[in-house]
Amino acid sequence: MGVKCHACIGGTNVRDDQRKLEAGVHIVVGTPGRVNDMIQRQSLRSVMQGYLRVEVTRKDVISETSAIKMFVLDEADEMLSRGFKDQIYEVFKCMPNDVQVNSIIL
Repeated sequence: MGVKCHACIGGTNVRDDQRKLEAGVHIVVGTPGRVNDMIQRQSLRSVMQGYLRVEVTRKDVISETSAIKMFVLDEADEMLSRGFKDQIYEVFKCMPNDVQVNSIIL
């Protein structure tokens, strides 16, 4: 299928994340802080357990936030109780208005 994925999580090299994102990916999985950081650095222009999964349902790679088709917030209740509210809000603000939002609460 040729689907390109990348995990944006803390504790990994920021420059490696930037290079992989700028090369283009279809699916991004990451922590709220790192995803927000990549958006602020404009490495994830397009586009958290507790991972954020951004899924694009078209053939081309993510190049701008308008390409994001689905936003999945895993363990949303846990992340909100741990103080990630502001970071999650910052990520949400970058999503297109028609993005499909799903949250998983276990």
